[in-house]
Amino acid sequence: MSRIQCHENPLLVALTLVALAASGIAPVDRLTWWMETLPVMLGLLLLFATRRTFPLTPLVYRLLFVHGLILMLGGHYTYARVPVGFWVQDAFDLARNHYDRLGHLAQGFVPAILTREILLRQTPLKPGGWLFFLTT
Repeated sequence: MSRIQCHENPLLVALTLVALAASGIAPVDRLTWWMETLPVMLGLLLLFATRRTFPLTPLVYRLLFVHGLILMLGGHYTYARVPVGFWVQDAFDLARNHYDRLGHLAQGFVPAILTREILLRQTPLKPGGWLFFLTT
């Protein structure tokens, strides 16, 4: 593990825990908050449990952090009410708040990158192609 990663991972965990706590303060709908943030909570536990035996690349840790932020923000406000979505709606004169589209993008892209890393390390697959930036 690189020196930067040694310092970065605890910072990402701390920032995630702060964001998780903040998102849980008076969410619009408590059930939605639980459904959106439970994957973050479970993911943190899984990443902590596998940090030594199966450490991920810094790229994947960073993407998981950003994905967690998207989920926590959507869980706090519900996706239709996220203020950033209203700013984009106003800036581009859109008919509705499209924050849910950012959530869908993250829910497809980030797990795909995570899956790719796992497959590259646990199967005979070799790196290359259009995801050249992910090093193992």
